[in-house]
Amino acid sequence: MKNKKEKIITLICILIASIFVGLPLLKFNAQYDDGIQHIYRLIGSIQSIEEKGLIFPAIMQNLCNGFGYSWNLFYSPLTSYVPLIFRIFGFSFENCIKLFMFCTSILSGYAMYFFMKKILKKRTDITDERKNVIALLGACLYIFAPYRLNDMYIRVAVAELASFIFIPIVFNGLYSIINDEKKSYILSIGVIRNSAITYTYYILSSNNLCNLCYF
Repeated sequence: MKNKKEKIITLICILIASIFVGLPLLKFNAQYDDGIQHIYRLIGSIQSIEEKGLIFPAIMQNLCNGFGYSWNLFYSPLTSYVPLIFRIFGFSFENCIKLFMFCTSILSGYAMYFFMKKILKKRTDITDERKNVIALLGACLYIFAPYRLNDMYIRVAVAELASFIFIPIVFNGLYSIINDEKKSYILSIGVIRNSAITYTYYILSSNNLCNLCYF
């Protein structure tokens, strides 16, 4: 009962920290830097779904005066379709992006908390209460990480914000493998996502290299 209450309090603390970080989003203008691209990407995705019947449109055919734009070739569908869930409830495209960024803060904090708990699990020189406090502190520091905040409020890098959720999951899985734990399948969840991010930048690099050689 005590452990259950402790977990609930911890999860609430992470939620409060995420809310504190996300408060500026209420008056934040997401329509600059990468933000405007992601907003148009949402618009192009939903138009392709509704008008063209394409569930996973690689090219938004209505953009660029009908020439189309291949945004989904360079970004994971996760950062497009998850924000569109909020569209069902009547939120604007900009607010869908803001809500998604807020959700990444919460999930990033939870992912780091459970990773820290795993690392501290075998430490016999630390009490369970202190372990919980240390894991909570690590989660909060991760939520308030300067680079993550830069991605949120300066660059509006939605895809990178999503990757912060999976980084602790990858290390969680690596830790499981190193310690011969059977639940190393956790690694695969993070690897799939982060491999997709790596592949995205590989595509961009390859395209830029081809263009460079051509010109």
